[in-house]
Amino acid sequence: MELFYFLFESQQYWQTWDEKGYTIGFMILLCFSFLYNVLFYIVFGRRGMRFSTLPRWFLFGVCNVFTVFIISIAIEGFSVFELATLGDFYYEIWLFAMINACYAFVLYFLLSLAFKRFSIYSKFIPLKF
Repeated sequence: MELFYFLFESQQYWQTWDEKGYTIGFMILLCFSFLYNVLFYIVFGRRGMRFSTLPRWFLFGVCNVFTVFIISIAIEGFSVFELATLGDFYYEIWLFAMINACYAFVLYFLLSLAFKRFSIYSKFIPLKF
């Protein structure tokens, strides 16, 4: 998993991140990106034309990014560093959450290319081919 998060370069907590941080972060990324694609294409994409626009797709992507960011900070802070309070500032957690959020939009886009086939009204969002 550390190859997927190559931008994260903290050597101080490398053993801790390697044991459980990368796997949990990737599962958060995968689950929420999958969930937002299912919501956009299968749940709302079959109801009507209201949600089948590019700005609505982008809004779901931004919501995915914020959700992955917030959940990554919360889960990684409690599971990896065993933080009981959120008063201390650990830049490693914030950096990891930002990288995870960037990957969330990329994965959301890639999963959108696969999920758009299952939608009735949103077949041509984000790309038409």
